[in-house]
Amino acid sequence: MRSAFHVTLIAAGLFTAAAASPSIAADEPVVAPEWDPARATAIVETARIAQRQGDLLAAEHLCYGYATIVDRSALAAYDAYADLLKAEQRTEEAAVRVQAARLHEVKASAAQGGQPASTYLGFMPADGLAGYADLLQSLGRSDEAGRMRTLADAYRQVQQMHFARTMLWKQGKDPRGNC
Repeated sequence: MRSAFHVTLIAAGLFTAAAASPSIAADEPVVAPEWDPARATAIVETARIAQRQGDLLAAEHLCYGYATIVDRSALAAYDAYADLLKAEQRTEEAAVRVQAARLHEVKASAAQGGQPASTYLGFMPADGLAGYADLLQSLGRSDEAGRMRTLADAYRQVQQMHFARTMLWKQGKDPRGNC
């Protein structure tokens, strides 16, 4: 069993690496590290350990870092999806480009406190990421397709996490560290 101090050190290191800056501006390009599902899983598991050990601050920082990584990776992936559709001269490019712009707009506004974290987009980003995975697979880029599938799953998980945390809060329970 790891000590609370050990978990806090791990949390600090993972969080620092996970989320260098907390805001996502609409007018600046999103530079996200390549989506790494193993690293994301390690962050969530470390958050769970910290929460079980009562280190809610470390757990909360890790959950925030995880959600930030997923959001930034999803934004970058949506842009890459639109770019690939354009390069492949696919008709879906315009629709995906509009979705990417809407996702950037909503995430930037939420980061600046101008919009609630949960907003109706008119499309499901996780489905778009799965569509990107399908396109990558059809182009023989299996490794990238697999990563995009795990990113789509992680995006769904983050959305479910936000909902579960809201429900815990409404029930008078402490949602910190629940990711």
